[in-house]
Amino acid sequence: MLVQICITVLTTVLLAMAALYSEGANEQRWWALGNVVSSVGLAMSSLESGPAVLHAVLGYGVLALGMGLVLRGLRQFCDATLGWRWIGAIVAGALLSALFFTYVVPSANWRLSATGFYFALMNFLCAATLARQADWRAVSAAVAGFVTLGLALGVRGVYLLQHGQDEQRALLVQGVVMLIVPLAQVSIAFGLILMVMRRYAERLRNLSWVDSLTGALNRAGLEAQGRRVAQRTLRAGRSLSVIMLDADHFKDINDTWGHPVGDAVLRHLTRQIKAELRPLDLLARYGGEEFVMLLDGVNRDDALRVAERLRARVEAEPVEVAGHTVRYTASMGVVCSDQHGYDMLELIVAGDAAMYAAKRAGRNRVMAG
Repeated sequence: MLVQICITVLTTVLLAMAALYSEGANEQRWWALGNVVSSVGLAMSSLESGPAVLHAVLGYGVLALGMGLVLRGLRQFCDATLGWRWIGAIVAGALLSALFFTYVVPSANWRLSATGFYFALMNFLCAATLARQADWRAVSAAVAGFVTLGLALGVRGVYLLQHGQDEQRALLVQGVVMLIVPLAQVSIAFGLILMVMRRYAERLRNLSWVDSLTGALNRAGLEAQGRRVAQRTLRAGRSLSVIMLDADHFKDINDTWGHPVGDAVLRHLTRQIKAELRPLDLLARYGGEEFVMLLDGVNRDDALRVAERLRARVEAEPVEVAGHTVRYTASMGVVCSDQHGYDMLELIVAGDAAMYAAKRAGRNRVMAG
């Protein structure tokens, strides 16, 4: 038991240190707090020389509270939540079980078995919460730790029921379990830290793909995400349309009103474009005032209608910024994989050519390529 408490304290320190260096990672703070509370609960339950209510009842309640806080952090990591009523129910379940086998039907074996099964179930619930995540590699270590810990507690409960605490065979199994439990706790701690590290790595990668001014993808993001969209539509046998868009006379806007107004125009244009897109479509700022839209499953005729709606929307809605009303228009080129294939570079080159044809034809229009 002392080894288990020491390992719990060690993993708590690891999680607490990780939480201190991760701004905004509330889930890590719940994990660290849950481990602190669990350490207190384990220490209380090991004080067998004290009052029974302390080590045989309240210790399990505190341990259950710690597990509830860990589960709350796991669900928060998975973009879900766990209300305080549920945490209260988790604590109440552990307390009632311990009370029953301490005072109603006094039996140390039954109490240890029942609470073991209860906390095994809690660990399986934690594992199931993480197992729903799509990125299995990120959660595999923590899931394995929770499952192993749950199995160890369950096996310990079964052997305590069959052989009691004095039988040599039960003592052997209990010793093996006490060896497995700390290893599982270490696996859980490192798994949780790994999950957050991968989450931060993913966020940093996404930030490197996003244009800071408009929130659209940048060129690097377009190359990475665009290839995935092209491969997805090719495998599904769907059309992929590309709309290239350029704000007309944008240099004149900057020269007349200044770059802050020009930036406001680009942000306004981005909002106008996003209003015409669906969740599976992509938008990227290709450079300067030029944007690229990828429309999944849309043929050229439908893409032309989307582009025309967008052109009319941009022309009709001016930008209000710094007390000025700035009107602008956009020229667009539309191409489709039905005519140009699924190579992203070829589609963009063809769309760029169609867009410049629209500019040469007088701007504020849509041309098909």
